[in-house]
Amino acid sequence: MGKLVMGYWDCPYCSTKHIEGTKRECPSCGKPRGQEVKFYMDGVRYLSAEESQTKGKGADWLCDHCGNYNSALNTRCSSCGAERGAKDKAYFDVRKEQDARNARNASGTGMAAGGQNGGQGNRKGGHSFGAWKIVLIGMLVIAAIIGLTAIIAMPKKRTVTVKDMTWKTSVDVEKYLLCDEDDWELPEGATLKTTKQEVHHTEQEYVGEREETYDSYEVIGSHVEYSYEDNGDGTFSEVANDVDDYGYVTRTRSVPVYRDKPIYRTKYYYTIWRWKYDRTETAEGGGKIPEYPDPQLTDKERLGEKSVEYEVTCEVKDKEKTYKVEKSIYDKLDIGETYKVKADSEEIVSIIE
Repeated sequence: MGKLVMGYWDCPYCSTKHIEGTKRECPSCGKPRGQEVKFYMDGVRYLSAEESQTKGKGADWLCDHCGNYNSALNTRCSSCGAERGAKDKAYFDVRKEQDARNARNASGTGMAAGGQNGGQGNRKGGHSFGAWKIVLIGMLVIAAIIGLTAIIAMPKKRTVTVKDMTWKTSVDVEKYLLCDEDDWELPEGATLKTTKQEVHHTEQEYVGEREETYDSYEVIGSHVEYSYEDNGDGTFSEVANDVDDYGYVTRTRSVPVYRDKPIYRTKYYYTIWRWKYDRTETAEGGGKIPEYPDPQLTDKERLGEKSVEYEVTCEVKDKEKTYKVEKSIYDKLDIGETYKVKADSEEIVSIIE
């Protein structure tokens, strides 16, 4: 056991504070310490050899007859003379029961409506709720912005009168050209010009090791820290604890070294005839059936991809607006007719039958 340190207690009868743990009665009112007593430390004051003779031998016990605390060395109560029995609880048992009662009382007081502790609990809860309220408002604002954006972008019901209908068509023209290319394989139909040995890829090749320094965070020593254990008799025992000290230490280690080893393969350089994009020709007009451009092609040209876009100009609430439409909708519309449609800012999505 380590050195004994003086503990202190407060008198619950006259409120005298800081009474030395070696004293069993209050020096002010003379009352013996009872079950309400709880020992505490106030700095480190070691007991003298004389003070230590009867201390640190075990926790005090509480007489069940008169409520007086007695030394663990006593077999009879020093106040009433009753012999120590099975009902006489040790200091730590009494403290455990007292702490449990205090916790229950504190919990009940905290929930009591209009109580002092209850008011404090409500204020703390109020602060917490206030923070959550700010977060909740922020989330609602973001959700409202997202929802408003979605509503604006959502197709709306509109009544439109078709004023004009137009289409725009385009045709790509491809030309058959002799192209210079290179690849790791010679494609069918190509005319080989030359070959070269070139780097196809690289691989990691081990070439040895090298020494490097690094900082290692590790134990570099230790020191003693003290903790104090309640003996339950008005004193505390000092316990020495070895605590590791950490720091950075420069160390060396061997690390493998690699290099990029080039891997060579044969690359082919060749010419080959390919169809390549050359130009796009367009046309536009009105009516139901779109007409595509008819480019004048040479013997080394051909038609590529075709595309068509449909637009209708409508009167919407005394204003003209042009919409893009799919072919299926374009075919159902006629100039001069009025329709109920679903449309966003750019496109008529559907016709409401």
